[in-house]
Amino acid sequence: MTSKPFSLALQVLILSAFLSTAAGAKSTKTDDAPAPPAVPVPKVDQQDLMPPGPSLIEGTAEVIDGDSIRVGDSMVRLYGIAAPAISSPLGPKSRAIMDALVGGQRVSCQVFGKTESGDALAQCKVGDKDPAPVLLAQGLAAVYRTGTAPEDVAQPIDTAYEAAEAEARQAQRGVWQQSPAAAADNPAPIDQRFKMQVLGFAAFALLILALFAISITRVSIARTERRERERLRKSRRFTLCSGLAAEIEIIRAAAQWMVDEIAPHPPEKPIPSDASVLLGLPSAPFWNANTERLPMLPAEVTAALLRCHALHEEATRKLAVAGRIPAEVVTTAMSDLASAADRALAALDAVLGTKREKPKEKKEPVMSAPKEAKKEAVTEAAKTVAVVEAKPSAGAAPVQAPAVKDPSRTDVGEAAKVEPKNEATPGVGS
Repeated sequence: MTSKPFSLALQVLILSAFLSTAAGAKSTKTDDAPAPPAVPVPKVDQQDLMPPGPSLIEGTAEVIDGDSIRVGDSMVRLYGIAAPAISSPLGPKSRAIMDALVGGQRVSCQVFGKTESGDALAQCKVGDKDPAPVLLAQGLAAVYRTGTAPEDVAQPIDTAYEAAEAEARQAQRGVWQQSPAAAADNPAPIDQRFKMQVLGFAAFALLILALFAISITRVSIARTERRERERLRKSRRFTLCSGLAAEIEIIRAAAQWMVDEIAPHPPEKPIPSDASVLLGLPSAPFWNANTERLPMLPAEVTAALLRCHALHEEATRKLAVAGRIPAEVVTTAMSDLASAADRALAALDAVLGTKREKPKEKKEPVMSAPKEAKKEAVTEAAKTVAVVEAKPSAGAAPVQAPAVKDPSRTDVGEAAKVEPKNEATPGVGS
């Protein structure tokens, strides 16, 4: 509780010391550099740089260029005109004409104002002759209005200057004359329009051709890329189908072999342990490694493969307990697996475009006609012997029947020799 008022008091003391130090420094600086006393400024009467109304400059003229002269210490620009620059083609000629008119002569210049550079803007005359209309009439200058002269003075000057310029325009003198080179560079408007039309049409045709070429190129590239993707897809699908078909064919052969091996065992009893340990289905590593590539195959092929491998897993589980379940359950599972494998192989062959030979079925041997005749003869002989043994005559010795061989192995000659030994025994013929 006491630390908070103490810190607040400490902050107040630091702030007071800082303010007092600043005030002392300010007072010291003021004492060291006192402000100078104020100096009274006398009243200034504003006067125009040039008194209102025109003024006059007189003296000997020195020509600078076609529209500028020097009179004493003053630079004078001729009022109302603009001559070509000294560096232009007509600049030297304009200066030469100006020098012939006023150079080295006494001029009287009536000033109407000043230019931006500070030169006097004036109408200069040698006696009563104004050199500006001469320059305008020869096409060595053009009318240039500045609007600085009073209207009553400027109107007659502008009229005279415009008339001189119109004369030069009409006669195509000086700046108004078109040189042969300029005429060659500037052909007739109709030719120029025709050329512009031709150039525009050519540019448009080139643009269309370029767009067409770009489109054809892009279509060709896209078609090539599409064919390449299709080729790769077919190649991958062919490899996948070939591997799956080989694996399923091995599984089907193993299932069919186990059906034949289990057949001799009683169907209602489990398979003996010494026989069950020999039974087993091959695994499916290729299927397990390529399950994510099944979307490449048609739906009916995928369905057949899924059913086949589901039955494969079920048959594998039943083989693991073959010693505890009836043999017919294992036989049924193997038969279903073989049938599903056949359907899967048929679907894969349809994708691959191949035709698989069907496994040959086992056929029971068919007995020929001679063998059937042998069997009937032996059967009849056996019946005769049985009758003789069943009814012996009084006082006669018992007749022994001959040993009868297997009907399937008895020859026709042996069957024909089998006869009763005592034909005179009474009762036999009856």
